[in-house]
Amino acid sequence: MLRDLLVHIPSERPLRPVVDAAVSLAMTHTAHLDAASIGFEYTNVDLAPDGGAALAALLEIEQERALARANATLAAFETEARNAGISYGLQPLTGASAEVAITVSALARLYDLTIALQPEAGRDMFDNTIPQEILFQSGGPVLLIPYTHKGPFEPKHIGIAWDGSRLAARALRDAAPFLARAHAITIITVNAAEIPAEISAATLSRIWQGEGLPRALWT
Repeated sequence: MLRDLLVHIPSERPLRPVVDAAVSLAMTHTAHLDAASIGFEYTNVDLAPDGGAALAALLEIEQERALARANATLAAFETEARNAGISYGLQPLTGASAEVAITVSALARLYDLTIALQPEAGRDMFDNTIPQEILFQSGGPVLLIPYTHKGPFEPKHIGIAWDGSRLAARALRDAAPFLARAHAITIITVNAAEIPAEISAATLSRIWQGEGLPRALWT
């Protein structure tokens, strides 16, 4: 069951795909949705004027600008969340890229699911690296929304990469709220002959059908 969701709203990239997906998921599962947005601080200490007071002033100005960027992004999200009538919260974050990546990844550990925008290859910006940091550091399920996505998120046909391993089993359990609502499930295996029959895709499919889940196909 999905009760508490976290969504990372980028401040440097288009936010519509991930906002639409996150809000629609919160509506579908009647879940609370917290939105975190990061205003990155870009002050170059090497270029700062001499003197501690001048440097402190520069850092304060950049922090204020970063916070304004994060709040502007969250304001756009709040409009959609309020119109949808969902329960939501706002979490503006500021700092350098390394420290805020640690902060938002740690925050993600408190939620049933974290939603982020799929990175785009070739785009050199901090917001493009945060989803990967969350994926590897959060320790929980992360849903990456394609940056080409439009409208509500409705996962009707779900594919599963299955090799019978502990990691695959964990991913399967994390995906249970989506599998229960799917119209079709495809199980994809590589070197299927090496997987014991007791935990094969065919066995998994039979178990699901006995529990009333959609009929699964495997390749």
